[in-house]
Amino acid sequence: MPASALGTTVTPPVLSGSLASLPENFLVIDEQAARSDGLSVGDQVVTLLPTGARVPTVVAAVVARGLNGDDTYLSASLTGAVTPNRVHLDSRTGPGRPLDEQQTAAVNQALAGSGAHVMTHDAYLEAQRARAAEQTDNAAVIILGIALAYALIAVANTLIMAMAGRRREFALLGLAGAVRGQIAKVAVAESAVAVVVGTLLAAVATGLSAVTQHLSLSELVTSAPTVIPWTQVLGTVALCAFVTVITAWGAASRATRFRAIEAAGIRE
Repeated sequence: MPASALGTTVTPPVLSGSLASLPENFLVIDEQAARSDGLSVGDQVVTLLPTGARVPTVVAAVVARGLNGDDTYLSASLTGAVTPNRVHLDSRTGPGRPLDEQQTAAVNQALAGSGAHVMTHDAYLEAQRARAAEQTDNAAVIILGIALAYALIAVANTLIMAMAGRRREFALLGLAGAVRGQIAKVAVAESAVAVVVGTLLAAVATGLSAVTQHLSLSELVTSAPTVIPWTQVLGTVALCAFVTVITAWGAASRATRFRAIEAAGIRE
């Protein structure tokens, strides 16, 4: 990893040492590795790379353990020194400067057919963030869809059973002068109130869970943004309300099809 990326692009919580002014052969380890191997800031160790090469490094900082555990950051200058098949690009505008349009076109032409292309460091990071966000969104949609489907089935089944059990109650309302449409409206109104109460309770439970997760993530990363998917939340509430109202209307209408005098004599 380039030294400039630590503390800017990647910002793990530092327990000891510093991510500023890192040496060329820096090594940043997490607290678990430091504790298990007895390492501390300033220790010089020999690091074995995946290529089999051994390079001398110095522990520049110890950071908090991340989500994946065993977080280790190694200087990109060391990995580049032993990586085979390297490609060196020298910019005409000076060392460390981006390639101009002509150089970029020439490199892309040379890489044609290989599946590779030239892109800036910032563009690469943005592409990786977009890909991770897309995968997260797709997983969330699948999980939410399955949970929502089962929830809607449970809601519909509960309403149908509840309305069937209230047949005698509806019959008494009919004998009191209420027509079928009025009885169905009463059942729909009760169901709508249940949806509102359930939504409020779910909002409170979700808020408490989100606060707990935010506090937990704040211990692992320096900035954990909170994003509320209002579109998905409102869509879920609207879908539940729609299924509840439709099911309540249909179940109440079905429960009032029998003659009121006969249904009123049913023993509960």
